[in-house]
Amino acid sequence: MIVSHKHKFIFIHLGRTGGRSLTAALAKACGPKDIVTRAKGAERNHTGYWRHTKAIEVRDRIGRDRYEEYFKFTIERNPWDKIISRYWSYVGQNRKPLYKKIPEYVTGKPLSFRTWFELRLLQGRTIGFGHYKFPRHYDCYTDDGEIIVDFIGRHENLDEHTAEIFDRLKLKVDVTKRYGTKRHKERRSYTDLFDQRMNEVVETHFEKDLALLGYRFGEPPPLAAIEPGRQPQTG
Repeated sequence: MIVSHKHKFIFIHLGRTGGRSLTAALAKACGPKDIVTRAKGAERNHTGYWRHTKAIEVRDRIGRDRYEEYFKFTIERNPWDKIISRYWSYVGQNRKPLYKKIPEYVTGKPLSFRTWFELRLLQGRTIGFGHYKFPRHYDCYTDDGEIIVDFIGRHENLDEHTAEIFDRLKLKVDVTKRYGTKRHKERRSYTDLFDQRMNEVVETHFEKDLALLGYRFGEPPPLAAIEPGRQPQTG
């Protein structure tokens, strides 16, 4: 997450969307008084903020007038792919809680995607947080259902949308160095991994996200950015 007073922009970093790479790249253009959360050693002035601070929380901290003045953007992604990305993050963890280590000791390998998914649901029902830690981000850039950022780019069209963002900011930014992509060891279509019941869980939990973003199971993803005052497009 970045608040750049130097360039008057705010980047809201959503999990599983390539945000670490974008934060690290943008941090190089930021000034000494800008706010940059963890970004490969480039972080600064981030006390009280964390990597995925919500837009409404940023607005409350820096003030509504300044927030409205700055260009605010984020990157979203197909929720099925985000869930799979979260799974591979678990697979790549060096430190895991005991309840995750035991099955690995018994079988000699990490939990399968399906078992991991079911465990998430069980955790949610037991602990009381709903579908526990599924990467749902609708509330990260809205306030009572209203979008409060200026630009929602697409992970599926990342190069084009980041180029448009940099052009608006009049910045030359190199995002060729990617972080967090090596954990995903098996590249399969998400449609191969979600059965009907699992898909129903996703569509229920991400209902607002899907309505806004226009993703549909098994269909080509929308590629157009979303900006307030414009309807989501499918092309």
